[in-house]
Amino acid sequence: MIEKIFEEGLLNYNELLMKHYQKLNLNSDEVVVLMQLLSLAQKKRFNLSTITLARLTTLKTQEAGEIVNSLFEKNCISIYLEKRSDKKLSEVFSLKPFFDKITEIFENEIKKQKEAQSSTDTEYVIKTLERAFSKSLSPSNLEIVRQWFIDDFSRQQIDQAIEITLERRRKTVNYVDRILRSESFDQDSTIDEKTAEILRKLVGK
Repeated sequence: MIEKIFEEGLLNYNELLMKHYQKLNLNSDEVVVLMQLLSLAQKKRFNLSTITLARLTTLKTQEAGEIVNSLFEKNCISIYLEKRSDKKLSEVFSLKPFFDKITEIFENEIKKQKEAQSSTDTEYVIKTLERAFSKSLSPSNLEIVRQWFIDDFSRQQIDQAIEITLERRRKTVNYVDRILRSESFDQDSTIDEKTAEILRKLVGK
């Protein structure tokens, strides 16, 4: 995905690299060389030349070669031989390992954000239920609530199930759970503003 965006010229790779270089365990010289490799790749120039890299930076040819090896060892680039049109072998580089690492960083960040949101939503639902039922939830009920988010029920869906439970004059978490998991419950439906306002009042928001 990220590699595709890069290939289409839509990725600000300099900003991306500056933001995440520490997570990639790169030093300043490695960042400079990797930026130049990204620039070359953007121009579809994949031949690996330490002379070219030295010319594009303030590094000496030997230093550029050492940094390329370091980037390879840190799994930020891959290097392989490719046969040219004159049938001679040429050393080329690929940035796929770099994009794989960036993708992993993004996935971890998204996961953390989802976990943080899930924790906030869980607290909201627990507070809503305790206000609605006028009692604290038991450990087993708390586990049921946590399971709702594990099973990907949204906060909005849970709000609706709680409202249905109250309309039917029931006050148990198990009943809310039954509604959420019933075939007749519309998983894609939304609650109206009146219902939302009632729930906001229940939690004091």
